[in-house]
Amino acid sequence: MYRIVKVLNNNVAIVRDGNDQQAVIMGAGITFHKKKGDLVNKEVVEKTFILRNQESQNNFSTLLKDIPLDFITTTYEIIEQAIKKFNYPVQEYIYVTLTDHIYLSYQNLNKGTYENTKLPDMRKDYPVEQKIGENALQLIREKLGIDFPQEEVSRIALHFINAKGTSVSGETDERIEKAIIDLVQHELAQSGIKRTNSNKNYYDRLMIHLNYFLERLLSDEGVQDSFSLNFEANLKQDYPAAYQIGNRIYELIGSQLGKTLNENERIYFTIHIQRLL
Repeated sequence: MYRIVKVLNNNVAIVRDGNDQQAVIMGAGITFHKKKGDLVNKEVVEKTFILRNQESQNNFSTLLKDIPLDFITTTYEIIEQAIKKFNYPVQEYIYVTLTDHIYLSYQNLNKGTYENTKLPDMRKDYPVEQKIGENALQLIREKLGIDFPQEEVSRIALHFINAKGTSVSGETDERIEKAIIDLVQHELAQSGIKRTNSNKNYYDRLMIHLNYFLERLLSDEGVQDSFSLNFEANLKQDYPAAYQIGNRIYELIGSQLGKTLNENERIYFTIHIQRLL
């Protein structure tokens, strides 16, 4: 049996299980006429997303403030399928960044502001992540009724490549992290990139990526496999200005921390900055 912590709608609730672990449960009408403290039989639950720790609980609560519930649950299902079907380990922050990405892409599609980024073909170098992206588009179509451009396969795959690994653990030195972020923002401003009403979504997503990257780096979290050299060469050729700025940020962070950074980060910075440009 599950005990309800919070009813989200007639079909979804946050609950605690018999081990006092918090989870999100889904099922047709499972919380109809129910309230906090009531019990729900496991047999009527169709899907369960375990909120494994305090970070995942906070992430879910944060998403609920700004993003419709059906986008959150669909994204969670995409991630859970990747974990179970492909045995793909992910870091906790992907629940936030991928949900944010999918909802923002939907908004841009609706407003006619969706932009193609000409990402290189990833099928050869990253077949698993490519397949996860393809499954994601199919699930989005089934659950949300949205037909995303095929390019979203690669964009979603990038999120999984970036978040591959185990859950983030350990405490981050917040003072060092803030100093690095200030330096990066100054470097962006020197290149004419500042946060505005028109670019705030892309700017904030870069800052989210930077925050989680610094958390991993400062806690000596293991790094992911690097992108292929061909992938980086294509981005450098297609987006020379973004690559130049991204490379300066990459070198700035490495110099300030005295660490050798994963080559992936130069690519992620380039992609984020290209959107801002």
